[in-house]
Amino acid sequence: MAIPNRGVMSNTEWRSPVGRFIGIIYFVVLVIAAIFVLFPFLFSFTAGFKTSLEVYKPGFHLLPEQWNWKNYVDAWQRFKMVRMFINTAIAAGGGVLVQIVVSAMAAYSLARLRPMGKNVIRAIILITMAVPGIAYLVPRYIIMTNLPVIHISLVNSFWGLWIPYACSSFMILVLTNAFEQIPKAYFEIAQVDGASDVRMFFMIALPLTGSLILVLGLLAFIGLWGDFLWPYLILRDSELQTVSVRLYTLTRTFPINLYLAGSFIAMLPPTIAAFFLSQKIKGGLTI
Repeated sequence: MAIPNRGVMSNTEWRSPVGRFIGIIYFVVLVIAAIFVLFPFLFSFTAGFKTSLEVYKPGFHLLPEQWNWKNYVDAWQRFKMVRMFINTAIAAGGGVLVQIVVSAMAAYSLARLRPMGKNVIRAIILITMAVPGIAYLVPRYIIMTNLPVIHISLVNSFWGLWIPYACSSFMILVLTNAFEQIPKAYFEIAQVDGASDVRMFFMIALPLTGSLILVLGLLAFIGLWGDFLWPYLILRDSELQTVSVRLYTLTRTFPINLYLAGSFIAMLPPTIAAFFLSQKIKGGLTI
């Protein structure tokens, strides 16, 4: 019977005593790393069942003395989680959509249309990745409060989130490289048939990079779902605030056990999305 491929070593190495020993070490290290990664999620989940006194109780107490399932019901109702989920889905979903559209068109322009100064443009995009987001936070906020030319404010508007979210240097560079890897023969044959650049973009470039775009979109969704600082500055109205912002503003209003229960509920959508799309993620990363 064939031994399945273990990734970190070949089947021949695994059959040797030294290989098995190294494999066991790998396994132990990964288990320890998994415990450190999963512990905050597990603690937040079990803390949601505790009373506030149990949460602040000295010492290590992972499991509650009594499982108060009503805490999660209270957190769902009192935090108005449905409203917060809708707001966050609009903010993150719209941000992902505009980010994919803008990044894909910019990447296709750099990869296939070959504008003048292409290398300079790519270098500038790469340089922007080295600039921390906090450095241009104030100028970006000033622009959103008073848009040039039209002089309107996008504070308390999802457009104030979507417009800054639309530009992603990382996504542009990754998609540029992906479009450049598509064989030129595909585009040449399409040109012979009379296809325009726009049609080749939709009929060739996008379908062949669909898995990669799905992965980039999922990673962007997870990042935007948990974004805090920019939504905190733009969305002042409590009826528009996202999960991360609203939970923060309610920290001192509700007991700590309900806050932890609400935080765990807020983590579920991106976690479930990543779980069900794990195979697509693997394929996209391979591409």
